[in-house]
Amino acid sequence: MVYLVLGLIATAVLLGCSAGPVLDRLGRSAARPGTAIACWVGAVTGTFIACAGVVAAALLSPPAPGHGLLEWLRDCLPHHGGKAIVTAAAASLVLLAACGFRVARGLPRLRRTVRHRRRHREMLRLVASEDERHGDVLVLDHPVPVAYSLPARRRAIVVSTGTRDALTPAEFDAVLVHERAHLRQRHHALLLMLDLAHAVLPWPPTIRRAKRTLPLLLEMAADDAAARACGGRTLVGALRRLAAAPGVAGALGAASPDAGALAERVLRLESAGTGGPRRAARAAASAFAASTFAALAVAAPLVVAAATITELTHLC
Repeated sequence: MVYLVLGLIATAVLLGCSAGPVLDRLGRSAARPGTAIACWVGAVTGTFIACAGVVAAALLSPPAPGHGLLEWLRDCLPHHGGKAIVTAAAASLVLLAACGFRVARGLPRLRRTVRHRRRHREMLRLVASEDERHGDVLVLDHPVPVAYSLPARRRAIVVSTGTRDALTPAEFDAVLVHERAHLRQRHHALLLMLDLAHAVLPWPPTIRRAKRTLPLLLEMAADDAAARACGGRTLVGALRRLAAAPGVAGALGAASPDAGALAERVLRLESAGTGGPRRAARAAASAFAASTFAALAVAAPLVVAAATITELTHLC
């Protein structure tokens, strides 16, 4: 029993404190962004499972009030001293209050983000027109070049007339492929869940680093889709022309308002053709390692937490 609890705590510490720095050191541009995204998602998910398991174990360990649920009142309570019961009850209440505070703080942020996106879409229906050539594009009559996507059932991509004027037809198509990749791969939902995770559990370094790193990785993944369809040089030209485009809250745009992130994406695209068979072999190996890590990062804390909670429910 003690080993299970220690294993659960060790899993939470390793994933929550060590996984993020290790993933950061492995680099972002060397590997395919999809493999890095899988590793980060697995690490964040595993951290949440492990932390939830630690909280559950703390509440269910005797003589905490959660131990044995209703049977605790009848059978377990008389076996523990009064001081132990008071101490455990106080600690459990503090733990529950902290968890409730974090959840209460995170859920309104999620609602505000969803509400902001809804209002943004409603405003676009009033001021934007439908593109005749592309069934999923809305056009804003504005000289500033902007291009971004919002999660919506129809007309989810927004561009300005300035974008069409500034880009060549090939570059414009590359931008549309980029935004469609965001929508197809559900990047908006992933960022929304990451924002909620950071609001509820902001302390682990892995979650803090994921919030800082994942947006760039998602842009790189969409860059790869556009580069495969339209060519890396074409996409680089479009990104450079859109470099001054303003960012839109709650949206994913082809050009990042962060100049450093945009420069990193451009450098990665320009060097994508080098490496040959060795690069392909390294990419395949990294994809296998990433899938293995992501599976273990989720499965290990899940198994340990389930075993610990099952053992605690029968312990008194």
